[in-house]
Amino acid sequence: MRVASWPAKETLRLAKLQDYNILDTSAEPAYDDIAALAAHVCGTPAAFVSLIDANRQWFKAKVGADVNETPRSVAFCAHTIQQMGVMIVEDAQQDPRFCQNPLVTGPPYIRFYAGAPLATPDGHHLGSLCVVDYQPRQLTVHQLSTLQVLSRQIMAQMELARHAHQLKLSNERLEQRVKARTSVLTSALHLLLKNQTKLLKREAALRHSSLHDPLTGLPNRSYFLERLYQAIQLAHRQPDHLYAVWFIDLDNFKPVNDVLGHGVGDQLLKQVAAQIKKILRRRDLVARLGGDEFAVLLDDIPNEAHAITAVKRLQEQLQQPFLIEGQKVFISASIGITFSHSGYYQPEAALRDADTAMYQAKKRTKQRLSRRAFQNQQPADALSSPIIIQDEGPLGGQSYALFNPTMPGRAKDRVTLENDLRQALLSHQFHLYYQPIFDMGTRQISGLAVRLCWHHPTQGCLEAEEFMAAAEEIGIVRPLCEQVIHTACQQLKQWRQLPAGSNLRVHLSLSVLEMTSPQMVSHWQDSLRAAQLSASAFQLEFNESVLVNSDPITTAVLQQLKALSVGLCVNDFARGNSSLSRLHQLAVDTLKIDREFVKELDLGQSSSMVKTIVCLGRSANMTVIAEGVETETQMQTLIALGCRLGQGPWLSEALPAIAIDHLLSVPDAGDS
Repeated sequence: MRVASWPAKETLRLAKLQDYNILDTSAEPAYDDIAALAAHVCGTPAAFVSLIDANRQWFKAKVGADVNETPRSVAFCAHTIQQMGVMIVEDAQQDPRFCQNPLVTGPPYIRFYAGAPLATPDGHHLGSLCVVDYQPRQLTVHQLSTLQVLSRQIMAQMELARHAHQLKLSNERLEQRVKARTSVLTSALHLLLKNQTKLLKREAALRHSSLHDPLTGLPNRSYFLERLYQAIQLAHRQPDHLYAVWFIDLDNFKPVNDVLGHGVGDQLLKQVAAQIKKILRRRDLVARLGGDEFAVLLDDIPNEAHAITAVKRLQEQLQQPFLIEGQKVFISASIGITFSHSGYYQPEAALRDADTAMYQAKKRTKQRLSRRAFQNQQPADALSSPIIIQDEGPLGGQSYALFNPTMPGRAKDRVTLENDLRQALLSHQFHLYYQPIFDMGTRQISGLAVRLCWHHPTQGCLEAEEFMAAAEEIGIVRPLCEQVIHTACQQLKQWRQLPAGSNLRVHLSLSVLEMTSPQMVSHWQDSLRAAQLSASAFQLEFNESVLVNSDPITTAVLQQLKALSVGLCVNDFARGNSSLSRLHQLAVDTLKIDREFVKELDLGQSSSMVKTIVCLGRSANMTVIAEGVETETQMQTLIALGCRLGQGPWLSEALPAIAIDHLLSVPDAGDS
């Protein structure tokens, strides 16, 4: 091994000396005390803690002399640092190295010197602890040993000071980094809060617009069904809780638009809405379903008579003319009523039955008009036609009807559908399709979203939206969902054995009704155990309405599934029904951006909303997936906004299992 040259050694030594940051510092008692102790032990009049710089000797401590530094060229200690152990000069006048030294031939006339090097842990000599006398002398072995011990104490003191200084610098740097990081995080948090505020405002606006009719300001069908669902749940928990549902249809409203114009028709709808609200209690709810149809929920009523009395009062109010643009406009209404004792589980069923009763009421009105026409020997059409502008009320009466399960009409189609559904479950007509979820940057498949389809023998392939409500009502949805979970688990077990499927995750969307069933947790456990799969291989998808409803049973089921490690994914996020607090309460793993926001990216819109959702997902450690990617522009914009995962027809349609088999069997599956 080549020995470093003297200049190189000296360069390293000087660098080490600077590292201790001791030169030209103020006097310190710790060093002064050690110097005084050295002079006392050795019996000398002077002692120094000396440090050898590039061109000088500087004294950190001094006893018996008033000098701060000397040139290095005359320093005895400059020789001490070149050797190991204590350097002793018993008589400087007799030593050829120092006999001509000005410190010997002149003041202070040094005759005796002993110095112990100040050695760093890695062997660099920075200076010495030395004692000086002005006459020749010798030191005992004990004095020499003590001098070495004291030199090590000085070095220990220097090490302590160096570490303290380094710690201070480290803390200062850390504080600067923390300050800088805090500034960045504060800015990011400010941006996030700003975006969240915008998101919340947009959420509130979108929620209001998505749940309210823009013309009348009344709640719309979605809002009404949500409230009705809550009433249904309460009625099941409290059997004495009674509610009534009205379905209101204005009689012969179309001619109002045709004769007087849509402006008058709109004004009439507004005034009818106000009239309905006027006769209701604060706790009741009226909604516009569309066109000239309204629905009313009378919640927590004392008896059926209360609902019937309110209907009669409304129909009496509607006999009075509405004054619009200086003209009297008359309108009547047919009303169907159903009650909670029919044992509804889904709000759509209650509304459907009220609608059926309304048609019976409308039929009675027409029959009454026909009888009057016969009695008066007038054409029935003359009396059934609306008298829109007149001085007196309409000639036709108004009717209401209570729902009776034996009512004919549209129930026939429903019965056919329900029978077909039962047969479909027995005949295995339900099939799963899988839409790949891609990393759009690498075009690799990261997951699969399950789509349930019914291969109807005469109507072809039906999507779940077309039959799930009926399946819920007739009670087959739970065995159907159990079948879906089992099939998906067995299929994923096979795919995980293929080259590109080892880390595949599957997204499942189940019935909201099934999510209220505690048995669903055991269904998952049994299916996962049979397939020898971890629950983390699946994500359960649900709509934002689940977040808003806060049903305690649904919440408990989702929390149990989360405890099993099943992931939770919110579909169509930011459509307007979000609850950010519920995202954290349920520890949601994934957000799916509503396809409407993705579609608007082609027009240069919604980028800020998508970016906000991505930022929200990143801050809350949630995965973000874009739904409905239909164009290259949408995909590239999503990637630029930080959303890498997506699904949609541009990437791949939903495929049967056999097509996924082939896709995952190919090396580098998913590459474009």
